[in-house]
Amino acid sequence: MPTLRRYHEADWESFLALDIETGMATLRYATDEERELYRARWPAVLKERYAWGPAGPTTDKAVLYVLEDDDGLYAGHLWLTEQEDLRTGILRLWVTTMAIVQKHRSRGWGRLLVEKTEEEARARGVRGIGLGVDADNVVARKLYEEMGFETVRLRMVRAL
Repeated sequence: MPTLRRYHEADWESFLALDIETGMATLRYATDEERELYRARWPAVLKERYAWGPAGPTTDKAVLYVLEDDDGLYAGHLWLTEQEDLRTGILRLWVTTMAIVQKHRSRGWGRLLVEKTEEEARARGVRGIGLGVDADNVVARKLYEEMGFETVRLRMVRAL
């Protein structure tokens, strides 16, 4: 059974590798040059935009959990932040990123991470949870729909 714990500074390389891997999946229509730009700049973006410290991101009341497998190895992560909806003012706990190492996917561990998000939201007194998911990530979308999430906004892009 996997376990969850808070992020430690020693997790940086594992976190970064998995975060870049999952980020690359969102760049499926990008050029090779754009993908390399992302890979090269993402560590600095994390450190600067999210004020990364030894305990991970420090902005937006962030918390970063690490998922460990039965052997205590890095199996994934769950990064949560608080965000206020600019239209309504409603505060939500936002799943900034959630990822599971490839060999551990389809074991129900994503459900465990969503349940941890719900637990964290209740502990903070936050009224809801938000997240983003790629339109073609059928497995994740199915999980979120099964757990009561609804699509409320779509983001569309067009390359020129």
